[in-house]
Amino acid sequence: MKAKVTSLILVIVILALGFYLMADQSGRDNSAAERSSSAQRSELERTERLNGGADTQFDFDLNSKDLDFGFEGDLRPATEIYANDREALEAVLRAAEDYDDIVLEQFVNLGEECSWCPGFYNSVKDIMFAPDTDEEKRSYLAEILAVSGRLENIKALVEAIETSRGEDAEIYAEALELSEGGDQIIRFLADQLNTENELLKEASVAAITGQGSRLAAETLYNHTVESGSVDGYYDLGIGLGELVPDAEALPYLQELALRRDQYSHLAIKALLNSGLDGLRIVFDVLTNSPNIEADRSMLRDAIDHVVYEEEIETYVKQIAQNSNQPIVQEFAREILEDFALEEEDDLEDDEDYDL
Repeated sequence: MKAKVTSLILVIVILALGFYLMADQSGRDNSAAERSSSAQRSELERTERLNGGADTQFDFDLNSKDLDFGFEGDLRPATEIYANDREALEAVLRAAEDYDDIVLEQFVNLGEECSWCPGFYNSVKDIMFAPDTDEEKRSYLAEILAVSGRLENIKALVEAIETSRGEDAEIYAEALELSEGGDQIIRFLADQLNTENELLKEASVAAITGQGSRLAAETLYNHTVESGSVDGYYDLGIGLGELVPDAEALPYLQELALRRDQYSHLAIKALLNSGLDGLRIVFDVLTNSPNIEADRSMLRDAIDHVVYEEEIETYVKQIAQNSNQPIVQEFAREILEDFALEEEDDLEDDEDYDL
């Protein structure tokens, strides 16, 4: 009997030891998984900060086993990927289910040499306008038209805004804001700025704002003056003050800034949006200022348009040290102070993430 009891105790001890080892290994596995997830999350947060915050163009799935902080997908033009309109349409309809930005990018500014594009876009319009198409798919297809760079597709969106009501009109207007294309598109959208349809007007202003060319800058400036609005849609985050100008637009914007009138502050903001080249022009405009108080007014909210870059910081430090112009020194110091505050915020964020 004693031997049986001893044997039973031994079995219990062995079983208990086995359960303990299994639990310990499970705990270690869970701990490792948690550390891995934490590391992925930390890396993601750092990536988001480098891209300007969590609201970036692409979404990550932290639970994905394929998470490598890169992007998968073919970013070649659609004309190099799909053999015909059927393949292209099938790809777009699949992409619409997840609102796939990569596929959307494939259809930006497809050239006239695209043999299957007419049939493809006709199918896109048929599905987009179908009554039983859900809002998300309708929105995605509308953006496919907007980024095409084709005038007939932009016209279709404008007509849709004019004839639709409620959510559908909003969907088409939001898509129109993403319009791609050259001067032909800008001239067509400029004609829409005289409409009494405020939704269409604001969407057209936003679409022109996204172009960045000299013609886009001229169109926005002329419309701003005609409307008599000193801020020119700036409070809506669109218009001349939000334009990111091409190199060809910089001399024109410099001319507007040198006028030192009630609209010059918009030209200053647009110049600063272009980075170092625009900042150099702004400091040139401020040099030998005939009216410091007027220039201070012209710099209203301008600091918000100076983006931190090392070469910009180096340049501004040189300006601050070498210039003897009060308004130039004042603006340079303001920029450097703003950069310092941004750096402090980044350090605090890093400390919070480390915790």
